[in-house]
Amino acid sequence: MSRKRKTLKLEDIPKYESLIIAIKKARRHRYKPRDLALVSILVFTGCRLGEVLKLRVKDIDFKHRTIRILQEKKGKKFIRIVPIPHDLFWDIIERYTRSIPYKSERLFSITIRQARNIVYNFTTRYLKSRIRPHAIRHSYAIFVLKHTKDLEALRRLLGHSDYKWLKVYLDYTQEDLETMLREAYERLSE
Repeated sequence: MSRKRKTLKLEDIPKYESLIIAIKKARRHRYKPRDLALVSILVFTGCRLGEVLKLRVKDIDFKHRTIRILQEKKGKKFIRIVPIPHDLFWDIIERYTRSIPYKSERLFSITIRQARNIVYNFTTRYLKSRIRPHAIRHSYAIFVLKHTKDLEALRRLLGHSDYKWLKVYLDYTQEDLETMLREAYERLSE
């Protein structure tokens, strides 16, 4: 029996800024360190939920402020290094990693179902909407594309092998193009 996949619509994708505000609120409320760390990794790296669950403690590089993400595709393994230049993220991750048992290799010892539920609980509580983990990846992608205008950077950060999968994000930035053009024409008529 095959399951029909739900198509993600723009209205299902949270604003990236809303995710950051939610993380800040959760940190102030002393949200569970593990759960906040998991959501923070999704938000600040744009990686897939399965990639988060494969992370090992040694994949977190505090000195260079990067995360090493293992991506498996069609039987091949790829590594991508994602820089995260935001202090909020590193404060959360440092607090969480201090609580991990000393000899633990995995960053999160939970199932994919548990991880999904963590995301659902977090987003329901702080965004008042049940948001799928993959929607957070899209939110990150739109944020990066809006601020860098660099498809190659986005391709590398998300771990895509080519650009065909990135076209969807270009549609989401249509709103920005309309705003930029409106502002350009307003300046022209001044």
